[in-house]
Amino acid sequence: MFDLPLEYALIAFADAKPTGKIVPELLDLAQRGIVRFVDIVFIHKEEDGAIRTVELNDLDPEAYEMFVPMGEHVSSLFTNDDLAIAASKLPNGSAALLILWENLWVANLRQAVAEAGGYLVDRAQIAPEIVEEFVQALAAE
Repeated sequence: MFDLPLEYALIAFADAKPTGKIVPELLDLAQRGIVRFVDIVFIHKEEDGAIRTVELNDLDPEAYEMFVPMGEHVSSLFTNDDLAIAASKLPNGSAALLILWENLWVANLRQAVAEAGGYLVDRAQIAPEIVEEFVQALAAE
């Protein structure tokens, strides 16, 4: 089903009311063929810790319209356990967007590597905070 790497991000909104301001950037990534959004879930964590989740397809028509270009390929791959783990990372009284995407930009690189007789040995992401710590440590030397 998926032959390219999948990544996810949990994006929290402290005021518990996402405005949709990030939607144009998400749409741009999808429209330029950089990523394909696989699953999108909205998570609300009430002040009392109660959790409410909303899948893209369950949004009201007005909110759904913002995401329709991304929703063309959206599946429901996040499990209830995934959603519970994500929600446990949020403070009470907040909201979040949990996104799973496929990295389409990898396809041509993967093909070139394979044609050159290479193969992927390892892949990871380094958090910006770790990079900053490293840069500061180098500067201190």
